Amino acid sequence: MPFATGSGEHRVHFQEYGSRANPTIVLIQGLMLDGRFWFQMPAELASDPELPWHVLVPDNRGVGRSDMPTRPWTMGDMADDVAAVLDAAGVRKAVLAGISMGGMIAQHVALRHPERVAGLVLMATTPGLPHGKLPGLRTLGDLFGSSLLRRGEIEPFARLILPDSELRNARSLLSGWFDLMREQPPTRRTFLGQFGAIGTHSTGGRLGRISVPAQIVTGDEDRLVPARNSEILAAKIRRARLEVLPGVAHGIPVLDGQVVRRNAALLRPS
Repeated sequence: MPFATGSGEHRVHFQEYGSRANPTIVLIQGLMLDGRFWFQMPAELASDPELPWHVLVPDNRGVGRSDMPTRPWTMGDMADDVAAVLDAAGVRKAVLAGISMGGMIAQHVALRHPERVAGLVLMATTPGLPHGKLPGLRTLGDLFGSSLLRRGEIEPFARLILPDSELRNARSLLSGWFDLMREQPPTRRTFLGQFGAIGTHSTGGRLGRISVPAQIVTGDEDRLVPARNSEILAAKIRRARLEVLPGVAHGIPVLDGQVVRRNAALLRPS
């Protein structure tokens, strides 16, 4: 079972798929979600018959098999954790694909460790304040109300990641999510630790330093991280391309299972 030694000397668990002879992509999940929530995507990317990847999937600190730090941490600390995973896997440079908080982490990796990043796929994410746009009050209420995902609280969670047109299908679309959550229930300590890092995340003034190509992806019905944030990222990152998905909300891969494959292919090192 592979572990890296992350910032603060704690263990960062990661999974590895495919051959190291292929270009590497790192999949970074969002708030309170460990690497299992990519479901079949890592294996599918590694076994793609046309463009196979070497795939690394870290568990962010506080979730999965990674350690829970005893002190508060920052988004920069989590970026250093990703760099430690690259070191542990013997990888010099990788494409980073992050969603939501994972996209924030990816931005910080590109700023703190630019030599390790070949390209970015930033999904449903934000530069943070003061440049970014906050969600509405009802969405914030759903976020805090479902932060521990108490038994039976499907509706608030579904409103966070699904468009209105798919709320009636929430139980089927999110059944795998809730199965994983029951296996390893999220904790208040994890939520507070990761949300504290989100609260201090702010990259808007530095995004012009990112020189690698970036694919920015948003859904036009994202309530949690409004699409305006992706527009700002695309405007501030020099080599960025914006993709707006109609009828899609925050949980982009739930309705577009090929989103990472399609966008990472455009960034694949030769």
